[in-house]
Amino acid sequence: MVDANGGLIPETAKRLFASLPNGLDFVLEAPCSTWLQTQAVRAISPYPIILDELAQSEADVFTAGAMGTADGIGLKISKAGGLTPGRRQRDIARAAGMTVSVQDTVGSSIAFSGILQLGATVPDQLLRCVLNCEDMVTIKTATVDATFVDGGVLPGTTPGLGIEVDEAILGTPVATWD
Repeated sequence: MVDANGGLIPETAKRLFASLPNGLDFVLEAPCSTWLQTQAVRAISPYPIILDELAQSEADVFTAGAMGTADGIGLKISKAGGLTPGRRQRDIARAAGMTVSVQDTVGSSIAFSGILQLGATVPDQLLRCVLNCEDMVTIKTATVDATFVDGGVLPGTTPGLGIEVDEAILGTPVATWD
């Protein structure tokens, strides 16, 4: 997989495709910075395209599926607006037959628990990956009930997000409500 991070335009994409060996198993993630450029690259690309930053909202995911702009999305929970909007984006991607990578823009044990739970609801054939973002930060905010097996991860059986928060590490609350 190559993450172009919005750096391609149709002309450079043509050059890239011409330089690649035949039979290469290759995916373009976030090839272009605009929808119009991405659609132009889609028209000439023999490789799957995954949208990342362009797929921010439900409308974006719907448009990508309806127009055939991408084969999948990188669903970042915080950019989606949380788990509920992320679930709706997942549903739209599933209905369009798009693959889903469940991830977030930054990490913590708490964020990973949400990623893990949402990822567990994506059918295997549509799930590209679940990002373990715990190692993006040095402070461990919670213990996550998860089983790591053969390079994969499964949620445990603990209710809710399956975490035990380390309240001492979080410190004194800024505000509380009764």
